[in-house]
Amino acid sequence: MHTLKPCLLLGVNDPIASYRSAINENPKNMANKQTGKVSARATALNTKFWNPSRTLTISFMDNPPAALKDAIKALIREWADYISLPLVFIEGKQGIIRIKTATDQNASQIGTDALAIDAKEPTLFISSRPTDFDFRTVVLHEFGHALGLHHEHLHPDANIPWNKAKVYEEYAKKWGMDKNAVDLNLFTPISEASTITDYDKTSIMHYPVEKELTDGRFEVPMNTELSHHDKHIVSHLYPVEHSDGGSCERP
Repeated sequence: MHTLKPCLLLGVNDPIASYRSAINENPKNMANKQTGKVSARATALNTKFWNPSRTLTISFMDNPPAALKDAIKALIREWADYISLPLVFIEGKQGIIRIKTATDQNASQIGTDALAIDAKEPTLFISSRPTDFDFRTVVLHEFGHALGLHHEHLHPDANIPWNKAKVYEEYAKKWGMDKNAVDLNLFTPISEASTITDYDKTSIMHYPVEKELTDGRFEVPMNTELSHHDKHIVSHLYPVEHSDGGSCERP
């Protein structure tokens, strides 16, 4: 199994700004619909999905070669088949989603957290290149985060039988990650309030899991396609409007 470079969780400096950005963008993101109070618990539980009528502009912060830019665009557009959000690539650096390719990391802000980041800073990082074995997975995965999706291996129902001692050793050796970073990125489940469907091993949002790092039986290969659940989730979140005023989740 090829080893995929970890996609590390990105934080925001101001959780309150993150929460307010999410609620202002889409009131359905509110975790506490009873009171609407901003609290530490609320900021931890709210979702970060875009308003379905939003036009999501995308730009590049650096000046990647045309072939790289076109390859990234083509993969991002695969998500467009299942969502109502128009994805519009613009010149310059002023997109809502701002991609940096001159980087050594693969990462993205989660959904509306992009609105809480300084407009001069990137919100999505892609270090992989079209000739790399993981390029397709990386781009689809990172843009899934940009749409508001979390890591699937952190689903509260995943129950992956990790061999934690081996994981700590392997991730320190391969990726220079300390115990806290491993705990955050592999072992800390997201809240149930942030989940949309049942756990899905085939999701593009799932880390590959080597059986050598589990009980010796459980494993997940590197997923390279949007799964049925991936398509269903985003079609549900961003339903396509019809001319008669109705909406439809794409199959």
